[in-house]
Amino acid sequence: MNLEIVRLENQLMNSNTYIIVENSFKSCVIIDPADADSEREIRYIKENSLSLYYTLLTHTHPDHCLGVNSLKRAFPQMRLVYHDDKYKKREFNLFFRLIKDENDSLFDIIPADLFIEKDEIMEWYGHIIKLIVAPGHSMGSICIEIDGYLFTGDTMIPYPPFFNGRGSNKDEWASSVKKILESYNPETSIFPGHGEALSIGEWKANKAYSGHK
Repeated sequence: MNLEIVRLENQLMNSNTYIIVENSFKSCVIIDPADADSEREIRYIKENSLSLYYTLLTHTHPDHCLGVNSLKRAFPQMRLVYHDDKYKKREFNLFFRLIKDENDSLFDIIPADLFIEKDEIMEWYGHIIKLIVAPGHSMGSICIEIDGYLFTGDTMIPYPPFFNGRGSNKDEWASSVKKILESYNPETSIFPGHGEALSIGEWKANKAYSGHK
């Protein structure tokens, strides 16, 4: 594997953005860009002479996707992939009212180049990207595996699970977590949507994180 994982922490709810770099081919994939103008991501890509191949979203809550439109304007060739969620527009409206104190906003995430409805497998310069449907935290949540590295969004984070009642469901979350635990060994590293990376075993052992399943 010739991959490098760069983690950027966003001011918006301390969410994580990940840039996965394929050094041999000077290509990269971005997961969950949440900085509104994506300045850091755009600068990193240009300074390192990279091409942006995919932008992947673990889910469409604003603290995981607010930078998508800016990235697409900067790199129109990149392919955007996510699971559509009927609560998406409502989440954006609520965000702008409560977080940014704006009653009306024109922001709406651009349509995906590929909408995920079931588990999918894609290739990227010889690397395997697995998209794993994992509803629970949100209706449209997915987990993403790239060559054994697992990006879990808000499905598995080093904090108690969060359900906001708008398309979230504890029982579906428990089923999604069970699916992941049965598919990956305890040593597998997970890169969560918030907080530091940890192993599946470490996550499972902490009942504050996993005790709801």
